[in-house]
Amino acid sequence: MLVRYALQKKAEQTRERPGNYQSLKCASDGSPFSPIPDAIRSKIPHGIVVFFENNQTTHDSNLTLPIKSWVIESAGSFRSERLFILAQEINPGPKYEFYRASELYLTPVKGLEISTFEKELNEDKFKIIGENSQSGEWILQIKNFSPLAFRKTIEDFSYKKDSILSVRSIPWSPAR
Repeated sequence: MLVRYALQKKAEQTRERPGNYQSLKCASDGSPFSPIPDAIRSKIPHGIVVFFENNQTTHDSNLTLPIKSWVIESAGSFRSERLFILAQEINPGPKYEFYRASELYLTPVKGLEISTFEKELNEDKFKIIGENSQSGEWILQIKNFSPLAFRKTIEDFSYKKDSILSVRSIPWSPAR
């Protein structure tokens, strides 16, 4: 009887833990988030919601489209298997998009060396962690990857025309 009570109590605490899908509270600060749509939940079934933003908009074909964004830490047996995923619900539709939340691709200007560019980076916020062997793009790790910080990072690096030709999000899809 005591074991059954302890297991029930543990399950209840897990459900209510900030970040858990059922808690509807972000793990980062306890702020509320909208329920995870089934289309996102099916792709990331056991994640932890770290950040949420509800009032984001994008402009597509002269239309202003509302977006809900969740940054979700995917579950994995090992720390190296866990990823931070930016899941977006774009309306009307809805349409769903998924990106790696803590990384971006940067296309450097011709001749720029990683070591030279790294000296310009704020090491408390960013780090070059590698290069895409197929495209030659650099992989920039972002340490603050809330939906707002993610968009601001893309915008800021887009203005570095003397060193960066393009910045793009890294698409994510579940391995199945």
